[in-house]
Amino acid sequence: MRRWRPLRGLAKRGLVLLFCGSSACQSQPAAFSGQIEGLVRDSVYLFRWQAGQWERAAAAPVQGGRFAFARKAVSPGLYWWGFSPQEGDLVWLTDKETPEVRGSVQSLFQTYTYEKSPTNADLLRLRRQVSVAYQQMGHLPPPQRAPYQSQVDSLLRWAEKHPAPLLRLYAYLFRPPAPVTPGSRPLQVWDTLREAFWKGFAWDEPLVPQVPETFFRFQAFWQNAISFLPEDSLLSYAERWLRPWKPLLQAVAWMALLDAGQRFQRSEVMAVAAEKFLAVAPQDPRRPRIEQFLRAEGALRKGQPAPDIALPDPQGRVRKLSELRGKWVLIDFWASWCRPCRMENPNVVRLYRQYHSRGFEIFGVSLDHQREAWVKAIESDGLGWIHVSDLKGWQSAAAQLYRVSGIPFTVLVDPEGRIAAKGLRGAALEAKLKELFP
Repeated sequence: MRRWRPLRGLAKRGLVLLFCGSSACQSQPAAFSGQIEGLVRDSVYLFRWQAGQWERAAAAPVQGGRFAFARKAVSPGLYWWGFSPQEGDLVWLTDKETPEVRGSVQSLFQTYTYEKSPTNADLLRLRRQVSVAYQQMGHLPPPQRAPYQSQVDSLLRWAEKHPAPLLRLYAYLFRPPAPVTPGSRPLQVWDTLREAFWKGFAWDEPLVPQVPETFFRFQAFWQNAISFLPEDSLLSYAERWLRPWKPLLQAVAWMALLDAGQRFQRSEVMAVAAEKFLAVAPQDPRRPRIEQFLRAEGALRKGQPAPDIALPDPQGRVRKLSELRGKWVLIDFWASWCRPCRMENPNVVRLYRQYHSRGFEIFGVSLDHQREAWVKAIESDGLGWIHVSDLKGWQSAAAQLYRVSGIPFTVLVDPEGRIAAKGLRGAALEAKLKELFP
């Protein structure tokens, strides 16, 4: 599956190289230092979390396995120390402690320890032990997970009472959200999800935007919201909820929604989230790529005329999307070889039968290469609507026209021929049709 990746592949910026050979550096303790046996790297880096990715903030040269970051050049906060965003670990720098790392280059990030920083030592213990317990539970059937769950619960209770706010924050974020049973009304669904994911969360804690797990929890929250809510409701609720927040926290939330929209191929959600993100983070280094996406997406935004599709059906007759003007039309991009598409088909068949007589039509566009496989899937799944294909797979003219990057993918077109929504499937599609045909 080909996807736009707003969170990866971008050059890290803002690098500050820190040398501690001067008398000024030697006269005061380093903000962060370490002695790593066998380390032959040129530098150790510090990265800061910026709404979905690590940005390189500082570097220190390595001499004889030792490195040190000057206190004057490193501001307090949560950092990722190591050699890259994929190879490192967390360190919390404050004015009260001067953490020192001790370890060997062999299995460094699994075995190193902290000295002169009880807080970092406690954070390391919490993260390591919780991670190991969750990994063990992942390999066991539910009845055998109890001892490890008990260990996690004990660790989190300890962290909840820790004097350091960072550990209390991690204690919250390490707990899974409460089970969700959404109601039928959009606002009820929204309130239920917020309660499950964020009840009692310390929104006023300044460390919240700096912690990667905040972003990851937002991702899970938005993915659930996208699954259960109509697009319009989701975006309306999100804007009202996030508007009073500080820009840094808004940036985290909007970027997480942008990522969730990408995963679900909700380009309208992505576009709105991208615009909101740039408004609160105008200097973010991802800006050029996000602006490029917005320019390309402009012609396919909600309210724009749906580009016409003219392709042959299985009998060779050319069918046009524009022929269906006056009806609500779901353009359904799919293929016989697409397992998620085939799994979704029974739901689409049920909705088609329920709403077809009331003015609902489906215009299926297959990304197949072989006519026989395409026709067999139509017959096997009982897809009794209009089907077209040029049998060019991902190079399909219609797929290129609508910037399809993964399937199943849908576009809802209103009776005037304008784009009303994109990426609807499952519960979200059903909710939208209930709204249109009460």
